[in-house]
Order: sequence, then structure tokens, then C-alpha cells
Amino acid sequence: MLYASLIHHGFDKHTVTFSDGDQQFDVLDHAQCWLHAARPLEKVIPVNEQQANAQYWCLNWFWDIYRDLKAFKAGRSETKANRIRQGFDRLVHTQTICTGLQEALGGLEVIREELLLVLSDPSLPLHNNLSESQISEHVKRRKISGGTRSEAGRQCRDTFASLKKTCRQHGLSFWDCLTDRLNSTGLFPRLADVIEYASCWLPCGQCRSF
Repeated sequence: MLYASLIHHGFDKHTVTFSDGDQQFDVLDHAQCWLHAARPLEKVIPVNEQQANAQYWCLNWFWDIYRDLKAFKAGRSETKANRIRQGFDRLVHTQTICTGLQEALGGLEVIREELLLVLSDPSLPLHNNLSESQISEHVKRRKISGGTRSEAGRQCRDTFASLKKTCRQHGLSFWDCLTDRLNSTGLFPRLADVIEYASCWLPCGQCRSF
């Protein structure tokens, strides 16, 4: 429904989906998180000192490119972009003596365009930690409690978690929100209005007309 609405309102030509690489998010133009992309490199288990040195060297090179991308976002230039592309290509085509490391580098080559899409659109983020932090509390609760006992319980948990996260995201007190709603004082702003106002300052601020 969300993507259909974006397409209907003409945003499909200017919309990029940014994710950790899960296939369900591979829609429209797609960009990938650099922190998630590094994990296959980090998970390689070297069996000798040579392989350990190769892994260390590749990871250092990977994060050097990441730092270059951060600098590019701060000061865009075609020279920097070409240097980053060339450095990335040299990294993924590097031959090592470690099979696992070679496979990880091959995986980076497969998602090259999605990782380097930021060179065409510097407004894109380099990681999705902010999005993941919004869901981390829910995941922790699920791991501890094993979930809710009923559909009503699930809806209650998700609703209050969403309200709390929204308040924190906009610097508002969740406690003040609850007491205002319970006492019907009407002093606490409607969260829908807060979200709509904040959206005006985003590049896609036209969403006020939705």
C-alpha cells in the first residue's frame, strides 16, 4: 500500500529504498547499508596468520572507502567519486589466500551499485542504524517474553511502543502524552500533527498534500 501510494503520487521516480539487503526491500531503486555489508568480511574465521592479516587488510581498506564516502557527502566532487569507485573495484577484485574472504569480497562486488548509489545521491545515508534502533526494543521484548498471548495483547504492545518511540523521536515526554490523554486535558499536541510538521523539513516535504 505504501509503495502503491508513492507511485500514485509520482514519487516512484525519485524514491530509493534503503535497507540491510533483505530481499523484501529490493524494490524501486535500492541502496544498501555499509555496516551490514561489512559483516561477511568480519565473520570470516582465518585459520592462520596469513589469512588473519589478509582479513585485517581488507577490512581496513573497506572502512577507508566508507570514510571517503563520508567525506564525499560533506564535499561532493566527481574526482572524489571516481577515486572511490576505483578503490572499491580494486578491493573486490583483490585475490587472497582465504576462500571465505574471497567469497565475501565477491558478495560486495554483487551489490556494488547499491553500495555506491550514494555517489549519485549524496543525500542517502550510509547505514540504517537509526531505523534498526527503532525496532530493537521490540525485538528484545520478544526474545525475553516470547511474544504476547493474544492478538489484542500484540496490538496493545505495538501501539504503546510506537507511541513511545514517536514521542522520543520528537523530543516529547511519553509520560506527559499518557497523562494528557487519560486526563483529557488536551494540552499535549496530536502526534499526527507533530509528524506532519516534521515532514515539511524533509526533502519530500510535499507529503503534506497526501
